Amino acid sequence: MKSLVEWMIYDTFCPLMKKNWVISTTVALWFGSLLLALAMIRPAAAPAQPKVEEFFDTDYGYFFKYPAGWQIHNLPEGRANPDLRVMLQGPNGSSFTVVVEKLGKTTTKEDFESSPDRKKIVEAMMSQILEQTYKVVSQNMKAKSMTVGERRDLSNESGIKFYLATLHTMPVGKPIVVAGIHAFPFGKDYSVNFVMSAFRDPKDSQGQKTMIAIFNSFRLLGEDQSTENSGKPDVPADKPDVK
Repeated sequence: MKSLVEWMIYDTFCPLMKKNWVISTTVALWFGSLLLALAMIRPAAAPAQPKVEEFFDTDYGYFFKYPAGWQIHNLPEGRANPDLRVMLQGPNGSSFTVVVEKLGKTTTKEDFESSPDRKKIVEAMMSQILEQTYKVVSQNMKAKSMTVGERRDLSNESGIKFYLATLHTMPVGKPIVVAGIHAFPFGKDYSVNFVMSAFRDPKDSQGQKTMIAIFNSFRLLGEDQSTENSGKPDVPADKPDVK
C-alpha cells in the first residue's frame, strides 16, 4: 500500500496521462508541425565562436545561454498557445523550445525526498512523457522509427528534473534528434520543458558542440551552477524502440 506522500506525488504527476492529455497532445502536435517546418529551412553556416547571450524567464524561474546570432522569439504571441514560452532558432533547422505545463498541484522537496520510491517515480515519469509526447511527435512527423537513447535523472534540491533523448529516422533525409530537459520545480504548480530539435549530422562537430553548450546551460533559477546536465543530447542510430 502506498504511503500518503507517495500517493500525493503520483497524484501530482500521473494525471499528465489523463487530466493534461489535451495539453500534452496539443504541445506534441504543435512541436511535430514545427519540426516539419524546420525541415524546409535552407541550411546556413553557423558563425565561429559567437558571442553568448542569456535568456531569463522570471515568471517561471529558468534561464539558458545561446549564441547572439540566433533568433529568439518570446511566446505566446496573443493567446494562441499560452503554454509556449520561447523559441530559439539556429542554423540548419536547429531549435530550442520552452513549454510550460500547468499541473494544478505542487510537491515539496521534503515530500519527494521522504519517499523511498522516488527513483521509481522519476522513472515512471520519464516513461510516461516518452509515450505521451515524444512518441506522438514521432508519429506526427511520420518518422519511420523512434530510437530512445539516454534517460538520466537530474533531480536536485531545486526540483524533480530529468533528461530524455530520442532519434527519429525519417523516410528521406537526415534523422532528427529530439531531446529535452524536463523540470518540476519544488513548490510550484507547473513543469518547465526545454526541448531541442536538430538534424543529426556527425560531420558537423562545431554545430554539435554549440547545441550541447546551449542544452547544458539550462537551469532553474537558484539551481546550483555546478549541477550537471547531460553531456551530449544524442542517441544511437540503431535498434529503434518504437516503430
